[in-house]
Amino acid sequence: MEAGSLSVVLALTLACTGGMFLVIAKQIRGRSGMSTFALGLALFGLVFAVPEPVDEAAALPLGVLIDVIAVAAVLLLRRGLQRFMQRTELRWRTLFGVLAVFALASAAAGYSLGYNGRLVVLELTLAALFGWLALGTARDAHRDNPMLRVPLALLATVLAVLALLSLGHALTLLLRGGVAVGPDAFFDAVLMLSALLLGPTLLWLHTVQLTRQLGELATRDPLTRLLNENGLDDVLRRHFSRRQHEPVSLMHVDVDGFKRVNDLHGDSAGDNVLRLIGLSLESNLRADDFVARVGGEEFVVGCISAEVGKAAVLAERLRAGVAAVQTGLSDGNGHLRCTVSIGLSRPFNDMDQWRTAWAEAEVSLQAAKDAGRNCVVHPTSA
Repeated sequence: MEAGSLSVVLALTLACTGGMFLVIAKQIRGRSGMSTFALGLALFGLVFAVPEPVDEAAALPLGVLIDVIAVAAVLLLRRGLQRFMQRTELRWRTLFGVLAVFALASAAAGYSLGYNGRLVVLELTLAALFGWLALGTARDAHRDNPMLRVPLALLATVLAVLALLSLGHALTLLLRGGVAVGPDAFFDAVLMLSALLLGPTLLWLHTVQLTRQLGELATRDPLTRLLNENGLDDVLRRHFSRRQHEPVSLMHVDVDGFKRVNDLHGDSAGDNVLRLIGLSLESNLRADDFVARVGGEEFVVGCISAEVGKAAVLAERLRAGVAAVQTGLSDGNGHLRCTVSIGLSRPFNDMDQWRTAWAEAEVSLQAAKDAGRNCVVHPTSA
């Protein structure tokens, strides 16, 4: 297949991939980066759709515009990756500033040195941007979730190859004094293969991310982001599957008078109270302990210790921590304070016993309610 035909195929592939990303982006909530990826890939497709003879023969303003589009595509990919990885995004002002500086440099090179001078500026700029993007992606692959490491590493490799190709092309032109190098089948093949890998690799990243999010939905409470009952079960199974593990005591935590909060101040205030209480419980836990939301205003805390006294001390710290929390009302009229009652179970050392321990903690919780609430009850005193 001739280079021109390959360019057309590549342009169509990138454009279709960008369109697919745009469709997916409309179905995803939050900062997915899909829309930015779609625009970047579409711009890449537009650049490849312009045959080299047409680009070389184009008037200087049109040629500079084509080069600016190529640079904008890389910057948009960077911004999309930053959004995807929940990093600080490249500001639009910065992006347009880079494009403006590049346009001036490209125009100056094209005016003084012609097409090949403009091409050297473009290739050096792309090499720098692709290299910058590859380094950032490699860092993300090293420090992010293990599920994302392989696709991020592949993406970093593709970007590094594109950076080396651009740098090699620019250096070849410079060494030959700006004389056109002529068609290079190997260079074109590697360039097109690398560009074609961009779309599938980005799609792979999003597939892995969505899989991770679906897993979290199955084990996390959407309001507080704490474990749900399924997540609690998973954590206990992992704990007791270890060859050496300590016993666990469970605490059943219930927010006192929560129905009154909803009735007087509305569901929104109630949701905010639950978030703050969940945050307070989580922040007061020790490193190995865990907390789950298992009902409307009910939580279960796992204390990893064979000593009953440690669980009692932790429960009292959790109770005091919640009592100190206050949340402002949405209408600005004052603050809300809530308390919790906590019932404890005896330590257990086997996965088959955790439901029994939970039931024991519920009995202790009822005793705490009967005792006047805002207190901790151990099973020996229930």
